[in-house]
Amino acid sequence: MYNKMIFSALLVGMLLGFPQFVLASDNGQEQSSAWKMETQGWSIQDHMTAAKASEGEVQSLESRVQDVDKRIAHFESKPHFDPKGFHRNALKHISSTLKGNASILNEKIAWHIRQADQAKLTE
Repeated sequence: MYNKMIFSALLVGMLLGFPQFVLASDNGQEQSSAWKMETQGWSIQDHMTAAKASEGEVQSLESRVQDVDKRIAHFESKPHFDPKGFHRNALKHISSTLKGNASILNEKIAWHIRQADQAKLTE
């Protein structure tokens, strides 16, 4: 009886959780295309200003990643502080999320610089 309840609860959880993963992946593409449409009418100076602002954010994210990686290394060197690895795994997840955000910002910076270069060529 107990096993049937656990199995049914697990099944319901999977059925409710799976659509959220599918929707989350579709949402990222829509946000990216909406962001590109919003920035089409920008001037060269606007693109360069946005690129400089994003560079500051990337540096901030990279410093946060370094801090988190130091904490991960601390837990790896002294596993008795985190015997089950919960903190280490959470920090690894945070680190990968921050690295992903930095990667997205780097792509936006590159796009702004390409747009500014293209606008310079057309002038």
